[in-house]
Amino acid sequence: MENARKPEIRRWVVGTALAGLVLFGIWYHIPLHRTLEVTAYEQHYGEIGAPAVLQMDVTLHRSFLRGTVVRGTIALDGVPYVSAPRMEPEPGSFLDGLRDKWSGRIFSGYFVEAERLAGRGDAIYMMQDSFLISDVSFGGFYDSIAELFLIRWRPDAPSAVYTAGLHTY
Repeated sequence: MENARKPEIRRWVVGTALAGLVLFGIWYHIPLHRTLEVTAYEQHYGEIGAPAVLQMDVTLHRSFLRGTVVRGTIALDGVPYVSAPRMEPEPGSFLDGLRDKWSGRIFSGYFVEAERLAGRGDAIYMMQDSFLISDVSFGGFYDSIAELFLIRWRPDAPSAVYTAGLHTY
């Protein structure tokens, strides 16, 4: 009688573990919406400039097989920039995606001024004032910014780098 229960218990344990893995996979792929604020410092040639308030209202799209993608809105000193559709990094090979995931890389497309986004093509985005999150690490469960490296391209001025967090670049 006891031997007849062992396969039944094993099937129950395996079924419960598989159901748990499926639920975890579904939960993990649900996008996370976060509203964050940090003081960023503009840097020119290694010298730290004036502080700026950087507000982020972003959605983090996580995946098991590629790096996290950031989309949404950022505002630098009150000027809003939105993520530009079609300007996100192209996914590489399957192995590149796994390498990015396990290295903790987080990707963003270009963030362009909200009023300039409507009705513009991809080539116009590059010619306008835009931001690219080059590197970001989050604290806790994506509820704070531990470190940030943000590049700003402007057609009428030199590019600028904004950093926040423990390290300066």
